[in-house]
Amino acid sequence: MLRTSLRQIEVFVATAQKGNVTQAAALVGITQSAASMALAEFENQLATRLFDRIGKRLALNEDGRALYPKAVEMVERAREMEGLFRQPGGAVDLRLGASSTIGNYLLPQILGSFRANRPGCRIELEVGNTQQVINAILHFEIDVGFVEGPCLHPDIEAGFWRPDELAICAAPGHPIAQPGGAGIEVLRAADWILRERGSGTREVVDQMLMSQLGGIRVMMELGGTEAIKRAVESGMGISCLPKIALVGAVERGNLVSIPTPYLQLTRAFHILVHKDKYRTGGMSSLIRLCQSMAAQNSTM
Repeated sequence: MLRTSLRQIEVFVATAQKGNVTQAAALVGITQSAASMALAEFENQLATRLFDRIGKRLALNEDGRALYPKAVEMVERAREMEGLFRQPGGAVDLRLGASSTIGNYLLPQILGSFRANRPGCRIELEVGNTQQVINAILHFEIDVGFVEGPCLHPDIEAGFWRPDELAICAAPGHPIAQPGGAGIEVLRAADWILRERGSGTREVVDQMLMSQLGGIRVMMELGGTEAIKRAVESGMGISCLPKIALVGAVERGNLVSIPTPYLQLTRAFHILVHKDKYRTGGMSSLIRLCQSMAAQNSTM
């Protein structure tokens, strides 16, 4: 006879995500006392403790970490079943994470197309740097991640999505923007403005420029592409940014994309899913749409 209830599993998952029972209860929509009782009964039925009590915070112990992916899968399967008859194609409730270039310049159009066929779907998108997205995947805080840098973590499935081109940019009046002004020695000696460490763009730029130029002078680190563009436009230095992020500024004449045929500035975007993550129909549909739209763009 099955003694464990879905509510107990839901409270366990919420507690693992929030780190305390009070916030877990609010997330699930029950009282704090009811959540505490459900969690205590769940641990008693399993004859084990699932959390270490660290001050006021609950952290998964070894048994809790082993159970967590299976519990998340059960809750997601239950939600998927509940939504089967609510709307055509089933309910979709997705939590996504993306590094900044993808989240700001690529995903909005894709999610617009995705929602057009699923008017009742709910999507949360968190934009951060690559390492933040990887951490969110590892802790099951998001369902699918989109990153600009490589991911080699053994618990994450990283599938190639699409290529992306970078370009060195400068203000129109910068000496490097003048004809013949972007030689290798000039690039080495220039003042560079780059993304913060942990960013996929920064990691790729470091690898590409260091290997091809033999070292550059990083004068400033900023936490976002738009902030870097403003700094470069003001003449403070040069940068290497995704071409897709430069289109508007180049068209307005605020920035110049520097031709560097002697440099290889292409990287790969990847789609991340935890290897223990249950892939709902909504997740699979979104990933297929992303791959389909990438294939269409590559043939244009």
